[in-house]
Amino acid sequence: MSVVVNFELISRTITTSDKPNKAVVAIHGWTGDEYVFEPIAKMINLNHTKWYFPRAPYEADSGRGYSWFHGSDNKGWEFQKTISGMNNLIKRINSDGFIAKDIYFLGFSQGATLALEFALRLPYAIGGIIPIAGFIKFKDKINSEGTKESKKTPILILHGNQDKIIPVSASITTHSILKKRKNPVLLKTYDAGHKIPTTIVPDIKEFILDTKKFVKVSH
Repeated sequence: MSVVVNFELISRTITTSDKPNKAVVAIHGWTGDEYVFEPIAKMINLNHTKWYFPRAPYEADSGRGYSWFHGSDNKGWEFQKTISGMNNLIKRINSDGFIAKDIYFLGFSQGATLALEFALRLPYAIGGIIPIAGFIKFKDKINSEGTKESKKTPILILHGNQDKIIPVSASITTHSILKKRKNPVLLKTYDAGHKIPTTIVPDIKEFILDTKKFVKVSH
């Protein structure tokens, strides 16, 4: 695997006020791009928030869209551009005036997997992670590579109980792993397939607006 030192992700932003006090990184799923999460952001309707919509660096092998991971279990996985790009995105968010506790990762499907894998390796806790219909990909490495500091990051796991692409059991396993790590974590399932329905928007919004309340609920 080649070493990628300084890769910049293509990304877009929208801001809901002149003085935002929260940053939300919306991480699209497989075959997505930097535009697919904007309608969800508008549904969530968070005030005083700056949204960041990065595009995955690899072309998806479906022939359309993009992917955060390139390869296969047999051939191995390439994701160094993703990690380098996410590190640079975090630096950009910091330079925009946001500190770690005000940064949230919201990811769907493969984007949910990236949100977990990346944030749990950060040398500090962030405001929170919301993985929707995802899972921890490298389960055998997360205990050794996940940082002590990231155990303080609150996590709200959301998953449709009719999901036929990534079964809800994947999030049940993820919840178990995170509980053992001692992360403040809550799993909520909803009546839908592999998508983000409007019914879970209030949960996402409440988690970001009042994470302290969520942390009390999860313990």
